[in-house]
Amino acid sequence: MTSEIRDLLGSFRSMDGILLAAVVATDGLLIEGVADKDVEVDAVCAVASNGLVMAEALGREIGRGGGIQTILEYKSGLVVLEPLSEDAMVLIVSSRRNNLGRIRFLLKRYHQPLFDAVNAI
Repeated sequence: MTSEIRDLLGSFRSMDGILLAAVVATDGLLIEGVADKDVEVDAVCAVASNGLVMAEALGREIGRGGGIQTILEYKSGLVVLEPLSEDAMVLIVSSRRNNLGRIRFLLKRYHQPLFDAVNAI
């Protein structure tokens, strides 16, 4: 099933500027991903899991519930985190901020297939 996950993540990597598309366990371990050769995938995944924990804690603290999607925008790109389940999330790293709309569209389209593929492992 990880080949199915890899194929789904390939839809993100086909966009210009996508440096990393991955499914990550909530403990920060990579389940499956596709990335540029210069990306330190394991390090990024570990730090990203902490970002999701922070976003979830903030949502609970301000009474807004669990996160649906976390978007971190930087001068030179963005990071999008989307929980798939209590055990996994999707991580997208882009060097282009103008990819946000397309990333969100693809996340909506592929959320359920990614969820199903991860649950089949």
